Amino acid sequence: MEKKLVFAGTGGQGIVFLTRLIGGILTQKGLHVISTENHGMATRGGSVMAFMKVGNFHSPMMLYNDADIGIVLHPDELPKVELYTSPNALILGYGIGERGIDVKPVVERENLHPKTANMIIAGMLLSLFDVSLEEAVEYLNSLKKANEQNITALKIGFEEAKDAYVSTTP
Repeated sequence: MEKKLVFAGTGGQGIVFLTRLIGGILTQKGLHVISTENHGMATRGGSVMAFMKVGNFHSPMMLYNDADIGIVLHPDELPKVELYTSPNALILGYGIGERGIDVKPVVERENLHPKTANMIIAGMLLSLFDVSLEEAVEYLNSLKKANEQNITALKIGFEEAKDAYVSTTP
């Protein structure tokens, strides 16, 4: 499986952690993963983008309209992700409305903190790569980030993926 992913959010939302989590788990499963980060302002709230390629790639360089999957953690960053995603790309995000699969209603329904959106998205994304919840929690535990809130959000992401991907294919 070869996939190109672009991630965007603002400083403090967990883009760097999310890409390292996804990349680490996929690498542990034996997939070839390369990624890079592009930080905007060095303060909390500045724009942060990351690019990841899974499969037989030799460079993390991403072209416009090239990514198969876009991840948006802040709605203001959606236009940046749209530059890099192909017209038929899967977009997962927080506060993106009808443009993709929006996890904001899930966060609100489950009465979770908005920062848990990254873990819900991680669960949804990892399910595309046939990663189990147990594998994800084990890796999260190895990073010392397996707190109750993160595990709950990750589990919700895996559950939400079952329904979300019925009519949406990346």
